Amino acid sequence: MAHTVFALDIHDDLVTGVLVRQEAKSLVVAACSSADVGLQSVETAVTEVIARVGYTEGECRVALGAEHFYYRNFNFPFTDARKINKILPGELVENAPVEMDRMVFDYLFASRKEREAGIITAMAEKVYLAGQLQFLQGQSCDPEIIGISGTFGATAISGLAEVPEDYCYLDVGFRRAVLVVILAGKIAVMRPLVFDTALQAGFGLKEDGLGISVLHPENLPPVFAAFGRTVRQAIQAARIGMRGQDLPLYLAGPLVAYPGLAEALRASLRCEVNSCDLLASPLLKVADAAVSCRPQGVMHRALALALAPAKPGREFNFRKDAFRKRGSSQVLRRYTRLAAIPLAVLALLIVALLWRDHARLKEKERALDSQVREIFTQTLPDVKRIVNPVQQIQVRIDEAKKAYMAGGTTSGGLGSLDLLAEISARIPPALQVQIVKLTADQNDVRLKGTTATFNIVDSIQKELEKSPYFSKVEISSANSSVKSGTIDFEIKLVLRQ
Repeated sequence: MAHTVFALDIHDDLVTGVLVRQEAKSLVVAACSSADVGLQSVETAVTEVIARVGYTEGECRVALGAEHFYYRNFNFPFTDARKINKILPGELVENAPVEMDRMVFDYLFASRKEREAGIITAMAEKVYLAGQLQFLQGQSCDPEIIGISGTFGATAISGLAEVPEDYCYLDVGFRRAVLVVILAGKIAVMRPLVFDTALQAGFGLKEDGLGISVLHPENLPPVFAAFGRTVRQAIQAARIGMRGQDLPLYLAGPLVAYPGLAEALRASLRCEVNSCDLLASPLLKVADAAVSCRPQGVMHRALALALAPAKPGREFNFRKDAFRKRGSSQVLRRYTRLAAIPLAVLALLIVALLWRDHARLKEKERALDSQVREIFTQTLPDVKRIVNPVQQIQVRIDEAKKAYMAGGTTSGGLGSLDLLAEISARIPPALQVQIVKLTADQNDVRLKGTTATFNIVDSIQKELEKSPYFSKVEISSANSSVKSGTIDFEIKLVLRQ
């Protein structure tokens, strides 16, 4: 099945939609429709466009009017996206028009140098987005993208051969417009603008939808002149970072080809003004059934949205966080069926690996049991009947401890073997010490030995004092031997009762 994209552009003055299919190496505009938001609500216009286009399945994309978003530019002395994600919410708290917990935001890199980055942030109120999304889902349109109208057209023309890397893009509708400044191929500035809001000219669609109608054509010159001044002021306000040059202006939107608009902008801005036409792309074809798409400009917004490559970080997309798209039950069932066979193979492989590991463990267990019996026979050759070698050896060890108890049971049951093990463990191996005599009774232990220096004797005392078995450790004597030059010492260890 050919990949299908339905793009829906929603403005307060005009709603447009196109259905684009991928066929071979070409993109075919299969259907399109537009609805003038004049005497009807935006919701009614959206419903009308979806019905006319005949969208039932496939990818859905939506762009909302730029006037519903708030914009902020920031510069950071680093380029790491993870750091920006952590710091940006705090910066937005001070700049948000309402409480930040009521907003959702997205950002794009406007510039990126070695050690610094400029970003442009767009914010929208969660209530507004939630209402739009709920309505669209009720129309069986669960969009992959919720973007901002105008940005898709601004970046779509950047790939054309005659378009430079720095330019201004102006999308003009019946009552709304948006100015987008592109620097080095990236969106640097966004400015929503008003146009003929008082309906001095009164733009709208003709009844057949194939052209633009004007209620008061005599008012066009002052309307265009006032709009030219508005655009000039917006460009002047956005000149920071525009490298001090006058950028060419590319005109798009429903009024792109309306007589007199481009001329008025040239007179006001005194710069190059060009018209955009995405339908001129050689890889784009318009089906006979979509003849209403042919008039230049009316479908420009929706068409740019449909042709966008949908790469993360290229355009704003508010299907994120609480508005992230969740998979439908049909998609989940399809993925479940596709994953069933690999999961079954994986399960069989896991069972085989577990069986192999079990066999190896059993073999290792038999080898260890043989070694234990061999050690048992060497240690206790007088025992002929081996039942539980570990338990039998433990019994012999306990018997040996009882036989070598120091002072019976009055010293807490500390045996001679335990005593020797404790003293041996407490004296660091690095110390050069020779124990020549050890005597023990119910109350204390006396330790005689030789070593090289008096400092070593002090170190032995300090280490033995750390033992929980001795309540007191004192040096009884420490003398230098005239014959050998070593230190003869005696240490008294008082057993803890």
